[in-house]
Amino acid sequence: MSADNDTNTSNDFNPSGMERFDFLMARYLAGDASDPEKEELRQLTENGYEFRFREWLDAHSDTDSAEVSLPEKAREEILTNILGTARPQARRTTMWWSWAAAVLLALGGFMWLTLRNSQPAHMNIARDEQPSPQDEQQVARGKQFLILPDGSTVLMNEHAELTYSPASFQNGSRDVTLRGEAYFDIAHDPTKPFRVRSGTVVTRVLGTAFNVNMQQNKVVVTVTRGLVEVGSTQRVYAKIKPDEQITVNTQTEQYNTASVSATEETAWKDAYLVLDNTDLEKAGQLIGAHYGVKLAFSRAEVKKCRITASFMHQEDLDTVLTVLTKMIGATYSIENGHVLIDGGSCD
Repeated sequence: MSADNDTNTSNDFNPSGMERFDFLMARYLAGDASDPEKEELRQLTENGYEFRFREWLDAHSDTDSAEVSLPEKAREEILTNILGTARPQARRTTMWWSWAAAVLLALGGFMWLTLRNSQPAHMNIARDEQPSPQDEQQVARGKQFLILPDGSTVLMNEHAELTYSPASFQNGSRDVTLRGEAYFDIAHDPTKPFRVRSGTVVTRVLGTAFNVNMQQNKVVVTVTRGLVEVGSTQRVYAKIKPDEQITVNTQTEQYNTASVSATEETAWKDAYLVLDNTDLEKAGQLIGAHYGVKLAFSRAEVKKCRITASFMHQEDLDTVLTVLTKMIGATYSIENGHVLIDGGSCD
């Protein structure tokens, strides 16, 4: 872990990184890992954690083989859903796969990481469940950043649950069901309205940004951009604009609207650092503002690289910088609140 006046190289390991690796393994084995977390796990396996596997195997070299192997079906699932998605040039040898299968039994994340070139790439779909037929419901739970099939994004707060069918995004409407709180940024499509169902309350938009908070007996919708229509399946309660809020009593269907500061009402998002297909120059500004530091790059061309990453669990600055520099093959140093990203490329 880098500290003031220290330099971190892309080959270094740090305790928090190792803990994150173990944490992701535990979530995967428990069936709780989201697709972004699986993608992070894949990225970690490609970026030096063969060392972690070797260490574990050395420590358990005398263990009975039944205790360090997985059933064939489980092993194949792991290789297919995580390691099997690796890029061809990053694939390991057969011995590497045996290390992976063994360590998953013993080891118990937070980020979805994708390094992009200077041109925006097709956005991935982040889901909590394993890939399934288009007509099956997908469920995402807890703190995470999702990109839906139409490119709309959802930042989910703690204890939130989002359910949707990918097929609905192809059949004339885009429908999701929300429990808890989430912030939506909707891709504009005048031919396909986007609807958020929260109990009996329906929030309908074409392309805008807004926050929905479903509580025990009420639903609160706050708009940050565009126009939002809120109602039930039978009628429209109101249309609200930026810095406006509607509160609906779900038992009586009574509602009231008010002028608010949308920034203050959605301040819960400030605890999360989300970089959505962001060039590194902008990412540096966001990271700097989040942690109270200033970032600079030794190579100007690196600032054009694009990255998608979500840091949802109050990761420290070193963790964020370690991830960023590993993605671009760079190093970093910190001195008196100034961070220098040295080297790297978009390849």
